[in-house]
Amino acid sequence: MFDVDELIYEVGRAEFFSKLGCATDLKSGVIYVESIFKVFVEPVESDFEGCYKDLEWLPTSPTQQDPFNVFPKPRKELVDSRLRVSKAVMQSIKSVPKYKFVCGSHDFSIAARNAACFAFRQYVSESYYGDKCVWSKVIDLYFSGRWPVGYSRDRIIAI
Repeated sequence: MFDVDELIYEVGRAEFFSKLGCATDLKSGVIYVESIFKVFVEPVESDFEGCYKDLEWLPTSPTQQDPFNVFPKPRKELVDSRLRVSKAVMQSIKSVPKYKFVCGSHDFSIAARNAACFAFRQYVSESYYGDKCVWSKVIDLYFSGRWPVGYSRDRIIAI
């Protein structure tokens, strides 16, 4: 059974975005790109291991559709759990220095925060409906200090 309180506890302990720009982890199914600059400002196909042309961005707005799942209208219990987790994620991310997301005149801090909230909210829905799949992999990357930004050919793209 899914424990929302345990997830909120883990979110509070997480060091979100702590590995941006660090050496890649050895995790199958993930393409690591070394910087925000190489992902958003000047992407090069080779950095994406040939997957850039098929890249789909992960949502960065709460109103975007889940690209992997279609869930029924959530019950109040699920809405409350998703809200609690989103608040915990936002609180935890507040301590991340904004400079990590600034690249020249571009500021990706709001996109990073919104993307994390979206991912955790959808993970709560996946868990609620017993369909742990894609979002559990995405939040594992957040917990490891990475920023998952997209997917291509069954692989997740992360900074």
